[in-house]
Parts: sequence; C-alpha cells; structure tokens
Amino acid sequence: MLDAYSQSVSPASVRQQILGMQQLCPHGLSEQWLLGACGDIHWQLLARSLGQEGLRFKAADGRPLYAAFCATRLELTLSASLLGEEVTIHSNIAAASGPKVGSRHVFRHQGGVIGSLLMLSTFVAHDETGSNRRIVRALPSKSCTLPAADPDLMSLDRRARNTSRGLCGQSMQLANGARIEPSYSLDFNAVGLLYFPSFSRIAESVAQCPKPLMMREVVYLGNLDAGEALYVQRSGAETLIAAGDGRILAQVNEKRSI
Repeated sequence: MLDAYSQSVSPASVRQQILGMQQLCPHGLSEQWLLGACGDIHWQLLARSLGQEGLRFKAADGRPLYAAFCATRLELTLSASLLGEEVTIHSNIAAASGPKVGSRHVFRHQGGVIGSLLMLSTFVAHDETGSNRRIVRALPSKSCTLPAADPDLMSLDRRARNTSRGLCGQSMQLANGARIEPSYSLDFNAVGLLYFPSFSRIAESVAQCPKPLMMREVVYLGNLDAGEALYVQRSGAETLIAAGDGRILAQVNEKRSI
C-alpha cells in the first residue's frame, strides 16, 4: 500500500533531507518531525496552487485564513541506522470532498519506501470572538482547480466525516481521562491554535508503549484556548482527546509492531 500510488504519480514537490537527531527517533523517522515538515509542504503546495508566493491566506473580506488539518494518517516501516542517511519526500496535492484539500507524502530511502503520510485540510478562520473554540470554515479569496484525490485520500476523507458525525454531540467522561496541560510555547502554533502534531504527542504520552509505531490516524474535531487543560482517554488502540467541558477534540487510532 505504501508504494503503489507513488510509482505512478509524478510528485508536485520533491525534498531531500539528511537525517539528523531532529528527524529521527529510536525506531526510525520521527513522527513529530514528519508531521511538521509535511504540514509545511502541504501549505506551500496549497499556496502554489492558489497562485501566491507567501503563506498568508486571506478570505474575500480580508480575514486571515488558516489551512487547518481535518485528518492525518501516518504509516511507517521499521528503519534502523538512518542517522546521517538521506531521505526523499515526494509530495502531491489534490482535491477531496467539498472544500477539503488532500496531500500525499511518500518517504524514500535508497530507492525503497519507508513510510507515507496522508493529510486533509480545510480553510478556517476565527470568528469575531477570536476564540479557538469558535473556529469557522471559510473560503480563500482565490480559487484553484486541483486533480481529484486518489482512493486512499478519499477513504481517509470518508472515515473522517463518519467520525465527525458519530462523535457530534458526544462528551467524554472526564473522570476516566488523564489530565494534561499543553504548553503555550511548545504545543501551540504561530496563530495561537493547538498545533496538530501536539495531538499525536499527547496521545503518545498516554500510550506509554515501547513498541514501534506502524500507523497513526488522527481525526481533528476542534481546538481549545491557551490555558485550558486537555483530558485523554485511551481504550485499546483508540484514544480520545477532549477539552475541559468534555467536548471531543480528536480521535486517534494506532497500530504497533508485534
């Protein structure tokens, strides 16, 4: 599955990276680095598709827009002894359902695929309150035409929509969850939103599992303001992350090596 699509599609972006401590963890590629690096590539491809050079997106009325991620799916293979090696990231971007945009990033080392990342985003803006609790969808002032997303991206899109519908109106029982206070300087991004890789880091901190990660799929359902606590509840391979009022902010599913 990791290799089938990348063989037949010319990437819209190719990036070479020498792997150092920042890019690696004990089991191979670092999940936190991959999410942040590919998130930047996703934004760059999106800006390029809209015909703009900078990464500051705006709505027709001039409000700042952000390409917020709706879902991500990371798949990794065990990759030892990568320190000092070169990895190539092949990336492309496509249209998913409605206003959502998807990207696929394939990671290659010495000609072989060692992982892939699917990402889905939609444009959002703060409303007049400026609260992260009240992020609203919006459209950019410019439009573009993208090729249709491949079946894997569309499957992620469907799962994300089903998850969103299934959890709509549900609340977490906070007594069953671990309380975590995100760090404003480490877990929030430049516009004050809880940064999407922080959800994976928080889920991993509760998992406390030494086995290597093979797959992590996250559906992002909401955000929270700085100073609020998170509550994390794990059941088997699934983790729910909620705000202090029980509002579910993300569902995380994972698979570990045997």
